[in-house]
Amino acid sequence: MAQAIAAAPQGRNRTMVLAALLFAAIAAVLVYAALQSQGGGGTSDPVMSAETTAAVVAARSVPANTILTAGMLEVRQVPPSSQLDGVFASTAGVVGLPTRYPLEAGEQVTPRKVGLNRIDDENDVALVLPAGMRGFGVEVREVTGVGGLLLPGHFVDVIAVFAERNDESSRSIMLLQDVEILAVGQEAQLPVPASGDGEAGLTGRRADDAERQPDASSATLAVTPQDAQLLALVQQSGAALWFSLRPVGDHEIVPAEEASLEPLLAQPLP
Repeated sequence: MAQAIAAAPQGRNRTMVLAALLFAAIAAVLVYAALQSQGGGGTSDPVMSAETTAAVVAARSVPANTILTAGMLEVRQVPPSSQLDGVFASTAGVVGLPTRYPLEAGEQVTPRKVGLNRIDDENDVALVLPAGMRGFGVEVREVTGVGGLLLPGHFVDVIAVFAERNDESSRSIMLLQDVEILAVGQEAQLPVPASGDGEAGLTGRRADDAERQPDASSATLAVTPQDAQLLALVQQSGAALWFSLRPVGDHEIVPAEEASLEPLLAQPLP
């Protein structure tokens, strides 16, 4: 009787050990299956999966036209598939250069995002003008300026409306097409530092905090010298200038005939 009582705990211990071993084996099988599922059922190359490359990124947000310091930058290891073309691998070639555009924290730094020299006067709209162009101011009201929704950097068509005079009825002419807005009132584009890689692109950019100026009485356009003369004559004649806003990226010049009320007035009433 005493032997039977002593053997009972020993049997229970053996059962518990066997159960623990069984559960461990099941857990190992489940973990292996999960790993195989994540790997697509195949084998992975540990060397290729761990491959990275050095990339200089902004350590924090940096405004445009700011001289970069070592504290504003850091080098991170990124997968080759995430590396931007031309990204700097060392901060040595970046420190001391100005940013052309704002940088967000973690954004990779490429030659297109840094310039050669800092712009000392960001309010000098002459620095925004493309070569060969002129800045010309025209009168504008909320309604003629696209409902007061114009912003620097927009592109517009300029329509001249001539009031009825003598025996001529009112008429409108598409005076200019695809004209860049340099400024609306005192809200102007900001100059962008020249790129170090010779990139031909924007000469100016809209300020991050630019606001629409519905009460502005003037807008400054980038036009050729000849178009500046034409605008001066049209304004002096008393004609009204209206702006027609273009979609972003649309620079197509389209045929546009003179418009008049005569054809409409000549039609018989229904």
